[in-house]
Amino acid sequence: MARIRWPQVIFLGSTWALVSFLALMVVGLAWTTRLKPQALADARAQRQETVRVLARLADAQVRDRLDALEPLAAHLAQSWASHEPRALQREMDTMRATLQMPTLFVVTPDGRPLAFSPLVGPDGASNLDLRYADRPLLQEAIRTQRPAISGIIYGRASRDFIVGAAVPVRIDRQIVAYLLGSIRLQASIEAIEQAAAGPGGWLVMIDGEKRAIYLDSKTRQITQADWTGHPVVRELSRRNTAGIVEMDGGDWLATQAVMPTLRVNLVLLGSVNAILESQRAVLLTLGATLLVSLAMSLAVSTVVAMRFVREQREEEAGKGHVPVRT
Repeated sequence: MARIRWPQVIFLGSTWALVSFLALMVVGLAWTTRLKPQALADARAQRQETVRVLARLADAQVRDRLDALEPLAAHLAQSWASHEPRALQREMDTMRATLQMPTLFVVTPDGRPLAFSPLVGPDGASNLDLRYADRPLLQEAIRTQRPAISGIIYGRASRDFIVGAAVPVRIDRQIVAYLLGSIRLQASIEAIEQAAAGPGGWLVMIDGEKRAIYLDSKTRQITQADWTGHPVVRELSRRNTAGIVEMDGGDWLATQAVMPTLRVNLVLLGSVNAILESQRAVLLTLGATLLVSLAMSLAVSTVVAMRFVREQREEEAGKGHVPVRT
């Protein structure tokens, strides 16, 4: 049996290592130049459609709930003359429980509440003592004499971030009062987050004054922050943006859509590392498969080559031994 020559083994091993390194370089180059940009482009297109659908559905849901105030205002107008203060207060309590709104109240055109549900605020003070003449929502409804929606505001009575609406109460085409109601913003954001559940995701609402409104990941309470000059705002304000934002020590993919009722842009942020994790797993599997294939090919080639060399040597040795005739 032919003796194993270690220089040949070392040469074959070095060849396999070099070929494997070159194969990994090819896979890495393909990932950097083609696969990664394409994966990000596909992810951005998919997430853009997702945030557009979420914004449209959430905005429509908010508007539908606030639009329910218009028939209630018409109902109040029909029975307005028969409503004494206590009866009007009971009506507000019943309506608010039915609509599941944090606040529902009726004010005069000068902003003085006639009935308020709940009657007492979080601090224990009577909500009937509040005045709303200076509130932009009521001012807009008075100016236009039509229903108005506030966008995102901090409620004076609820002490929470809300979206409010004001609807005129008309008797013989004359406005005698305004019906105001609200919905909690936190419930809307939580519903959107559940629909947009995914790895490394983050939802932020940005209003016209570049203020960000989002749920704090630790307290699960709504937080408002000034994002003027924030990397997300700067990137999304560019005309031809790729949506890649560098912040918190990593890259984030940002997509946005308009919510006209809330008067904000809904921004969906996703960690690039989390988005590309599945693509990396595919590449690692591909690289491992390639290396195993190379190793098997090299092993088979080595065995065949060594057997061929051994047979050649045995054949040469047989030819060199000539029998002597007697």
